[in-house]
Amino acid sequence: MVAVFVALMFVGLVLTDLVLQKLKARRAVAVSPQASWVPGATLERLARPRSFPCGIPQGVYLSQGHAWFRPDPSGEVRVGADALLAHALGAPDRVTLPKVGDTVRRGQPLFYLVHIGRTLTVSSLVTGKVLAVNDALRELPELVAREPYGDGWVCKVAPAHLDDDSGRMRSGEKAATWLEYEFARFCEFIGVNIPADLALGATSVDGGLPALGSLTQLSDQAWRAFEAGFLRAR
Repeated sequence: MVAVFVALMFVGLVLTDLVLQKLKARRAVAVSPQASWVPGATLERLARPRSFPCGIPQGVYLSQGHAWFRPDPSGEVRVGADALLAHALGAPDRVTLPKVGDTVRRGQPLFYLVHIGRTLTVSSLVTGKVLAVNDALRELPELVAREPYGDGWVCKVAPAHLDDDSGRMRSGEKAATWLEYEFARFCEFIGVNIPADLALGATSVDGGLPALGSLTQLSDQAWRAFEAGFLRAR
C-alpha cells in the first residue's frame, strides 16, 4: 500500500514538473511587445511555426495595419481584415461600417471591429470614395473571422491613386512570408500578455498558433498595445 502511494506521488511530481517546464519554455521565447515592434526586425528573429494560415489569395494586397484590398477589373478595390486580425479577434460582436459616399484617406480609420465593448480600429489602405459596404456583416459579423478574404469583406472603395497605394503593399509570396512573421510576432505577444491562469489554453494543442480569439482574453492595456503594435503603420 505504501509502495503504491509512493509511486502515485512520484507520477504526480513528474507531471507537475512537465507542466512547469512547458510554461517556462513558453515564457522563455517571449519578448516584450515593444521589443518585437522595432523597425527593421528580421524574419530570422522569430521561430516560424508551419501551422499559420498564411495563404494569400491571388490579387490580394496586405497593409502593415493588417487590412487587405483586391482590385476589381473595374478599378474599384474590395477591402477587409486579414487572416491574422481575424484569428486574433475571432468573431466580432459588431462591425462598424463606413458610410457609402464618404471620402477616406490612406492611414485614416476605415472600419471598426467591436467585441464586448472593446474596439479595434482598422485603417484604410487607400485614398478614395466608399462605393459600397457589405451589409451581410450587420447580421453576420462573424464572416470577418470565418472568411476574411471572401464573404467577410467590409467595403468597396474607388481609389484615387491605386498605383501609388498598391506600391506600398505586399502581395503574393512577399505577403505570405510577412504574414507568417506577423503570426510569429503575435505568438510572442500572447506569451507575454496572456494571464497566468489562462496560459495553458492560450495556444493550440500542438503548442503553436494561439487559440482563435485569444486577443479577447487579454487586459484592456494589452488590447491597446495590440492595436498600437499591429494595426498602425510602423
